[in-house]
Amino acid sequence: MKLFRLFCLVILVIAGSVMLLSSCQQTRDVRFSPSASLVPTTITPFSAYQQAVATWLSGHRQATGPDKRWEVQINTPFECGVGNTKGVFFIHGLGDSPYFFQDVAQRLCDQDVWVRAILLPGHGSKPGDMLNASYELWQQTTNFYVDEFSREVDALYLAGFSTGTNLAVVAAGQRNDINGLLLFSPAFESRFAVTWLAPYLTGIFSWPNVEPEDNPTRYNSMAMQGFAAYQKSVDAVQASLQQQPVIVPALLVVPEGDSVVDVNTVAKLYTAYFRHPTSQLLWLGEEEDAPADSQVLSMQIPAQRIGAASHMSVLFSAANPLYGVGGTQRICDNGQGSSKTKRCEAGEEVWYGPWGLTEEGKVFARLTYNPYFDTMMGAIEQLLEIDPQEVVKE
Repeated sequence: MKLFRLFCLVILVIAGSVMLLSSCQQTRDVRFSPSASLVPTTITPFSAYQQAVATWLSGHRQATGPDKRWEVQINTPFECGVGNTKGVFFIHGLGDSPYFFQDVAQRLCDQDVWVRAILLPGHGSKPGDMLNASYELWQQTTNFYVDEFSREVDALYLAGFSTGTNLAVVAAGQRNDINGLLLFSPAFESRFAVTWLAPYLTGIFSWPNVEPEDNPTRYNSMAMQGFAAYQKSVDAVQASLQQQPVIVPALLVVPEGDSVVDVNTVAKLYTAYFRHPTSQLLWLGEEEDAPADSQVLSMQIPAQRIGAASHMSVLFSAANPLYGVGGTQRICDNGQGSSKTKRCEAGEEVWYGPWGLTEEGKVFARLTYNPYFDTMMGAIEQLLEIDPQEVVKE
């Protein structure tokens, strides 16, 4: 693997030299320059932290649409179910925001769970702020708010999406008071050489991926520094698992068609290092490819024009106003060529799947919701020991 990564590094250095001038030309927009300050962190109480972040975002966020106030709101850390004795702490993924947890959080808060979701530094404002991001700062921020929350609840669970799963596992490995883990699209290993080698490439070219910014909840563009910080989180989580296997209950929700994560490595790490007998892996894919002892939920659903699960689809319900059925955020840039992308953007009826899924005669958009959301919530409630007979409050 080391020799392969060295080979990839040589190739990318050559490519980077060619791309450098082009990259500079593409990133003169203010969105791709860092702010003069970082988003506030390590502030207590949590309500003061929320207010400080909202104020900072009001001054630094580059809005993607006409309603900046709303965009600030959905990128600001949030909590609900305040005062309950059982808590779930959410950590979002690379380029994402606290909004990703809105659907899961609301269901839990309706069942007397206290939920908190933070904003990692570099996120929520503009892609240029990722130039000042680092794994160390993300982990420090996570650890600080986990520690604060642990003093306010009797039972604390950590939950992460993508990169956030790495931060959650590392944080849990450093403590003995975590009751369980909820890991959505766990990003224990990347599929791409650019992330493996990103820590060595930040000085060669800053912007390997520049796209129009039209999504209020996440960045479409990503700085090499962001990929580098993510890769350091991968190194940290794998070291943590080897040193301290997970002995608390854990739920992993893994989309087989994930275009971002090496799901086979995730499955192997789950088998090797997640030791609690009630831990569970939900495999959103097909039986023949599923790890042993996982719960398999087929993602070939022609009635809903779904071909496979995507990395981002696991957290959103079909009713989500942005990402659900009929949601306003249709992602047509899906690796299928410009012709099909334009047909998708023109409103043609589409199929749904992960980035890169193509089939003859079909136009694909990104799958952005989980058709098994209620099944997943059932597994979450089981891990949290929520009575399934409990009546959900209106």
